[in-house]
Amino acid sequence: MIRILGCGSPLVGDDGIGVHIANKLMEMRSELPDNVEVIDAGVCGLELLNFMENAKKIIIIDAVKGAGDIGSVHRFGIEDIKRAASSNVISIHDTGLADVLCIAEHVQEMPETLTIFAIEVEETDKISIGISDKVEASVDEVISMILDEIKPKQGS
Repeated sequence: MIRILGCGSPLVGDDGIGVHIANKLMEMRSELPDNVEVIDAGVCGLELLNFMENAKKIIIIDAVKGAGDIGSVHRFGIEDIKRAASSNVISIHDTGLADVLCIAEHVQEMPETLTIFAIEVEETDKISIGISDKVEASVDEVISMILDEIKPKQGS
């Protein structure tokens, strides 16, 4: 099972880009392989652990701030995320994606592969419905990258 998780809050502008892309992928359901499940994971925090259960491959789509130009797309693997993880989890209310993934490694079986597509955003702290133009411009690129990621490999 390949599980694609769109993360973020669509009520906070660009922060909802992961959910926005997940919804677009759901509209493309007929074009996706049968073993692919797309989920609107919202602002799941530790609930992400449940979404990772029984998946061979996890793809997470989320917003990132401070990694490049607004609208740029970054592809990270689990090792990249581990390097970014904070050393101490002080409060589960402030638990970030890197922290959740580090917890997952200790409490459950991890998927064979975990990939994160992070889109550089600008505004993530103002109530706003909709995605900015620069971030919206990255949607097709991310979808194309995800389709390449889930495409059955020759000889498989």
